[in-house]
Amino acid sequence: METLTKRQREVFEFLRAYARRKGYPPTVREIRDEFHLQSNRGVIDHLRALERKGWIKRQRGISRAIEIVEGAGDTHRAEGFAREGADTGVVYPVAGKIAAGRPSPPVEESGERLVLDRSLFGAGEDGFILEVRGDSMIDDHIVPGDLIVVKRQATCEPGEIVVALVNGEATVKRYVCGKEGAMLKPGNPQYAPIRLSDSKSNGGELVGTVVGVIRRIAGRRRPFSR
Repeated sequence: METLTKRQREVFEFLRAYARRKGYPPTVREIRDEFHLQSNRGVIDHLRALERKGWIKRQRGISRAIEIVEGAGDTHRAEGFAREGADTGVVYPVAGKIAAGRPSPPVEESGERLVLDRSLFGAGEDGFILEVRGDSMIDDHIVPGDLIVVKRQATCEPGEIVVALVNGEATVKRYVCGKEGAMLKPGNPQYAPIRLSDSKSNGGELVGTVVGVIRRIAGRRRPFSR
């Protein structure tokens, strides 16, 4: 393990202290702000140097994906810094917004990430997160601004809350089966159920089931990385 320069050591110590305090590593922007750098380039150069010298490992393309190498900085264990595949955390992509009302165009990944402990929700490595807009699920305690954790799967059980594509548009509703056939039922009497038998998309397409809801306290910053 190669020796660090004074500034590289300062960056390393910040990474380790931040992760120990919060349970996950800082973003490039947070490192830049801490050291009053003018651009992200300086941060990237320091991280590359730390990685090249064997003090950290990084996973490309994912925010906060920094791992302290075991033994670095006189520590005797790897710091499990909530990267995808880590023992302690899973990195869920935030796939934009989803309509809890009338279906809207399919969501696309926003590039943001949210790190959650692996013991929460159990959505797995293929899980993702959506921000809810609309009030059709308020009686099911899903309100505008909530983040829903979705387990990607092709089947579901009656009564489960699901994310589905209907006529090519995305929505979140409760899947129910009855005498009138399968439908997506809202949690708000002001909205009508979506009868899947009437859909032109062969009954709709299941994207996944909702396995968790995360609510941000009013006035607080969004809980996922920028």
